[in-house]
Amino acid sequence: MDNLLLLLIATSFTVNAQTSSVPCSSTLGCIGRIDCPKGHWHPSASLDGCCPGCVQGLGLHEPGCGALSPCLPGLACRSGSCVLDSSSCLSAEHVPPEVSWTPTCDSSGRFQPVQCRGDLLHGRCFCYSSTGRRIFGSEWRGRATDMTCACSRLRSDLEASGRQDVTLHCSSNGNFEPLQCDGGVCWCVEPKTGQPLPQVPAVLPSMWTKLPCYNSTQHGDRYLRQCESAATAQKLVQQKFTVHGHTEVALADVVCDYDGSYGPYEVQGGIAYCTWRDGQRIAQFQTSTLKLKQMTCNCARDQKIFAGAGLELKLLCDGNGNYAGLQDNNGELFCVDRDGFVVASAVSPEDDCSQYVLS
Repeated sequence: MDNLLLLLIATSFTVNAQTSSVPCSSTLGCIGRIDCPKGHWHPSASLDGCCPGCVQGLGLHEPGCGALSPCLPGLACRSGSCVLDSSSCLSAEHVPPEVSWTPTCDSSGRFQPVQCRGDLLHGRCFCYSSTGRRIFGSEWRGRATDMTCACSRLRSDLEASGRQDVTLHCSSNGNFEPLQCDGGVCWCVEPKTGQPLPQVPAVLPSMWTKLPCYNSTQHGDRYLRQCESAATAQKLVQQKFTVHGHTEVALADVVCDYDGSYGPYEVQGGIAYCTWRDGQRIAQFQTSTLKLKQMTCNCARDQKIFAGAGLELKLLCDGNGNYAGLQDNNGELFCVDRDGFVVASAVSPEDDCSQYVLS
């Protein structure tokens, strides 16, 4: 029985590998990034993908790219010209010097799970996908020593592979909660890595309260949290309407975060509203669902996060809850990114702040 449960755990953690399938026994003798001209390094350019190497290609804004004339790593060919590829961390090699922040990349040229901004006192760290998309999980930089974002990265990868029923629970910093249930099995894990605890067998969901990592105060009598239960109920109701031919019925979309709390927005009647963790709407922040893809609610939520820490958020929010790209400090104009950090100073009112934002 235990072997079957462990197999289920392994199956639920299966993700499409993004690294090379070549069995590389050693990287001894491989060249480093400093051995290549800036922007020419590629993580798997030599020895059948086992070693990094220097490659040739067209640079930023150079025309004439195509199958026979590729762009350099970190760039993408769009309409015959090489432009920044925001899904590649190597795009940081090509940004203009006036861009004040670039992400950190791993040895394979992908985005590191943890990206930190600002100083130790007021700076913050965020979880990112391997393709540069901010995902659930954040922490004040001074308290981010043990932050790995391993849970958020795994959930993001599983969902990207097509799974829409993932029930792994992540802590607010993107690490794993000690008790996990997913794929019809429950088990205890090490929070930073998500590895199952040795000598602690996995159990069926009906036995989850018997696990040593179970805490009645924290977990209560059911694994799924309020938002997750509401989302599940919504899907069941929608399915019943569909079965009976009522496909025109539209229910309010319930969006949950990776810790089971309510997500940053809810959709009702063609309008998307910024929401807090308890599901309550935040002030007047809203937008049409036609612009939902651009909505982050980062600024709206940060107002509450800063207030909870006894701090005042001095940046302006747009009406949709995002950070206003152009900010004003006593007449000094500057640009911020979607996380609210300065990316360009001393700009003019005519400047397009998006040109200074890499990801």
